[in-house]
Amino acid sequence: MNSTSETLISFISVLDSYGAEEWPLRTVAATSAAFFLGMRYTIGHRNKVDWDACIHAIITGVGAAICVYLNVFAAEHMTGVAEPMGSIGHCNGPLTSLHRIIPAITQGYAVCDIINGFRLGPTYLAHGVATFSVSAAFNELGASHILTPMLIMEVSTMVLAVLRADFFTPTMQLVSQASFALFFFITRIVMSPVILYQIISTMLYHMADCFPNSVFWLTFFFGAFFTSLNVFWFFKLVKKIQGKLSGTDEMEMSEDDM
Repeated sequence: MNSTSETLISFISVLDSYGAEEWPLRTVAATSAAFFLGMRYTIGHRNKVDWDACIHAIITGVGAAICVYLNVFAAEHMTGVAEPMGSIGHCNGPLTSLHRIIPAITQGYAVCDIINGFRLGPTYLAHGVATFSVSAAFNELGASHILTPMLIMEVSTMVLAVLRADFFTPTMQLVSQASFALFFFITRIVMSPVILYQIISTMLYHMADCFPNSVFWLTFFFGAFFTSLNVFWFFKLVKKIQGKLSGTDEMEMSEDDM
């Protein structure tokens, strides 16, 4: 196992020392909802930063990225079986406690997402409801660790939440906009579909008795919905960039646009 994997596992062991391996996921979701709603109604959008979205994206996006890294570079050393085969075909369960709890955090935050949807419109409301429903379903079915790698798409939201920060200089705004476009493409258009394909293909041939068939269909329809939504948003982003380059659009991207 490489040194980076060992460092990441040492970090997760801190969570385990507080009992993360056995935390009830409903409790994690409820606690997360209370935390993010508290942020929403206290800090709110101070300095034009969507703080609850930003903190959720950091926790979820970075956490999912750590899990993806461990799946690729440490899973076989830890369990003797590569991922996602270990958790899907060999019923090994979550590779770490972090794999297990991230979707519960997202379920809690989805309450804020739903509230935002009433302000931003039906597309965003559907996104919030779908996020809550899907993450809750994975959690209740004991399959939260299957969803976790796909949540790497939240990496792009870390930047989206701060795009309109009033403490950014024009140069910083330009860098943040370019970073958002790059992270959106890498995580939502490239990585998430690839991860989804690996999971679906493994389920098709090796799921055996690890999960009920409903987990396959849940994964399939979840993947189809969010992949379609990401493609839709990506085309909007491309149009924004084209408008910026042609001088006809100021390219002030925010959650209102994406």
